[in-house]
Amino acid sequence: MEKLQKSKITIFGDSIPKGIISEDGQIKTLDDSAVTIIAKECNLDITNLSSYGLTLSKVINRNYIDNYIDNIDRTCDNIAVISLGGNDSDYDWCNVAKTPNDWHDPKTTPDSFREGLINIIKKLQSNGVRVVISNIMPINSTRYYNNVIGKIADKDKVLEFLKGDIDNIYRHQELYNLIITDCARDNNCRILDIREAFLYSTNYLDYLCQDGIHPNRLGHKKIAESVIKQLKNNVNYVI
Repeated sequence: MEKLQKSKITIFGDSIPKGIISEDGQIKTLDDSAVTIIAKECNLDITNLSSYGLTLSKVINRNYIDNYIDNIDRTCDNIAVISLGGNDSDYDWCNVAKTPNDWHDPKTTPDSFREGLINIIKKLQSNGVRVVISNIMPINSTRYYNNVIGKIADKDKVLEFLKGDIDNIYRHQELYNLIITDCARDNNCRILDIREAFLYSTNYLDYLCQDGIHPNRLGHKKIAESVIKQLKNNVNYVI
């Protein structure tokens, strides 16, 4: 853990590493999010640039990576953690419901996501930054369909687009997770696995908000426990 304590870590992530949850119909930001717990328990210097709704394409278009590289302290062991993909896999459900029998691209197409992630990894690595990739936690299609999509769009029309199979939502998100792990391994990046612990759990819904996509308070603790274990065990996941 000595090397970790001397490293400067920056996270580029979405609402999950930001610590945002949906609770009692309100959006809240946790003081004891997974990132906060990990930083405290492992004595890590973490700058969390995560934000609600962030996608890989926004990171690229807003020059987040270029600005980060321009301002890094090159005397430090700089580490960039990329924790994105969930929002990229999402659709504009209102437009989907308007023309459910047409083809609709997600917010970032799989090919664009793969290309963009590889380009970011290579740019960071070429500037001496070590890149760590977090995979994405599994979602619950039913909760997301009923409690999010159903509040903004015609659920029946969306179901037409999904060919009558709500679990298409889960499988589509899983595709992005596969792309993430492929890109990480092909480009010699460490992987932080926040997915496996939930897949092993038989009571996964207990760790998930009613929106079906965000971990709740217990979920954040589970993520923190999993990541801390990976770091301390120093088995293929060490930052």
